[in-house]
Amino acid sequence: MELNEIINRLAEQVKDVEQVITANKPQYIPSIGTAKEEAIVRLLVSKWAEKHPNELPNIILGDRRKIDDGCFEISYPNRNSIRLDFGFSSSTALDGADYKNNLEWAIEFKKINWAGDTGVDMSERAVGKLCSPFSSTGPILEDALRVCQHTHGKRHAVILLSPDILLSQLEKCKTHSLRNQLWYPDSTDPKYQTNDRFKTLSGTFKKNNDVPFTAKPLLPFVEKIFDYNDIKYSDYVIREISGLSRHPVYSNLTLIGWEIFS
Repeated sequence: MELNEIINRLAEQVKDVEQVITANKPQYIPSIGTAKEEAIVRLLVSKWAEKHPNELPNIILGDRRKIDDGCFEISYPNRNSIRLDFGFSSSTALDGADYKNNLEWAIEFKKINWAGDTGVDMSERAVGKLCSPFSSTGPILEDALRVCQHTHGKRHAVILLSPDILLSQLEKCKTHSLRNQLWYPDSTDPKYQTNDRFKTLSGTFKKNNDVPFTAKPLLPFVEKIFDYNDIKYSDYVIREISGLSRHPVYSNLTLIGWEIFS
C-alpha cells in the first residue's frame, strides 16, 4: 500500500470520526480540533478497518502495551519508553510482512492546533511544532528522525493533522448554536460567566491580519528543517477535508504525509 492510499483512507473517515470523538477536557466542545492526537488516530484507523476489513487483514485494534500485537503504541526496539503511534501491514504488503515485528508501515502522527476551544490564538505553538529544530518544542522533525529508527517497519512515514481555520470560519462561528457554550455553567466565578467564541476568534484573526491559519504555507519550511537534518523524504501527500460542523471554531482538517527513508 502506498502513502497516498493511506492518506486517502484516513481522510475518508474524518467526518464519521468527528461525530463520535470526545474532547481532551470535559469542558470543551467535542471535535477533532479539541481531541487528543491519540484518540483521533485510533478512531480513524478503527473506522478504516470497519469499512475496509479486506485491506487490513488480522489487524488488532489495541495498545500493544496491553494487547499482544496491538497496532497502536508499539515500543521502539531498545527504547521501551518511546512508542510508535501506529504500525500495520496491508493486504498488498510484500511476503513476510505481518502485524507483529515485520510491519509494512511504521507511522508517527503530529497534531497541531491554531486556536483553542474558545478560539484563542495558539498559532505560535503550532508553528513551533512544524518548523522548530529543537526537541523541547515537540516538533514534527523529532517524529521524522525517530520513526525511521523503528526496525519493525519496512517503510516509515509521518502524518500531520492540522485543523486549519479559514477566515470564513468567523461567519460559521457567529451563527453556531454552541458559540457561547460555557465551560462551567454552574460556576459563580465572573470569569466563567461568558465564553463568546466569535468574539475571541475575531480577535485571533485581527491579530493575524485576517490571514487564514493553515499548515500549507509552512510546508517548505518543514522540508528545509528536514533537509538541514539530512532526512530523506518523499513529496508530501495532502488531503483537505471541509464541512465539519460540530464545533464553532473547527470546520476543516488537513492531513499531510511524508514517507521517510532510512
